[in-house]
Amino acid sequence: MARKISNAFLQELKLKDGCLNPILNYVKSDDTLNMELRGDSVAIYYRGGKLLSIKEKSFELIALDSNYHKESGLISPTVENIEDYIPKAKRIVDKYVVEVKNHLWEKEIQQRIVQENNYSRNSYDTDFFIIDTEYQDIGRADIVALCWESNASARKLSKNRPLKITIFEVKQGIDSIKGNAGMYSHWNDFNTFIAGKDKVESFKKDMIAVFEQKRELGLIIETEKLGKVDITKVSDDIDFVFLLANYKSASANLREELDKIPDCKFIYANPMGYGLYLQNIVDKQKFIERFIPVTRTKD
Repeated sequence: MARKISNAFLQELKLKDGCLNPILNYVKSDDTLNMELRGDSVAIYYRGGKLLSIKEKSFELIALDSNYHKESGLISPTVENIEDYIPKAKRIVDKYVVEVKNHLWEKEIQQRIVQENNYSRNSYDTDFFIIDTEYQDIGRADIVALCWESNASARKLSKNRPLKITIFEVKQGIDSIKGNAGMYSHWNDFNTFIAGKDKVESFKKDMIAVFEQKRELGLIIETEKLGKVDITKVSDDIDFVFLLANYKSASANLREELDKIPDCKFIYANPMGYGLYLQNIVDKQKFIERFIPVTRTKD
């Protein structure tokens, strides 16, 4: 499903007299929140949990899922009570994360990556802008990003050097490495996806549109320094990169999973933090040589 929202929906969010503008302004004034476009709706996330969604049809506001709480007394969200609703919903998510032992941790890492690369004071100096999260047509790809190197020459768009879409798959801890949602499974989903030429072209066009809409809404703030840009196409190929957080380097599970994957890429921190930099992306062999010891342990 396409992620781009309609122009009418966008204007209700963007314009000062738009009926949804107070919600957009609230999100932009709170850097712990992240707004994502979902085609016929927009979603607002906190620590990886969806606090609120807004349906384009009649602009209905959908509250935090009851799975996060049983009896909380949470008020139903409206545009008028948004400043009361969001802090209370955030508190519920905070308690949920603690009570289920960081159940949202992987999603929280995704959101911090969005924060650092889209709207922190350092975001203009990273090499990626985040377009989307949890893209479901690629086996639920964690992060879809636009690679736009931060050096001066690369910031100038060139037909000879088109920007590239990169998909990051986030894996947190050794328990996420194997299984139905493990590394090999996601790598296989990606390769199945890119084999469909028409579907890939539709995906790329949609992601370009979403990037421009998020810029227009002020959700990728540092791109304002780029001035007027017109991205009409991106590179033919799409990169797929694993981002392993808090993994156990001596894990036998990790090496066994890598043995099933012919080739892939990894990214590591620069030197700590959530900013994404092209120079920190390495191939499988270099990752193994640098991060996996010869002696491994059974998990």
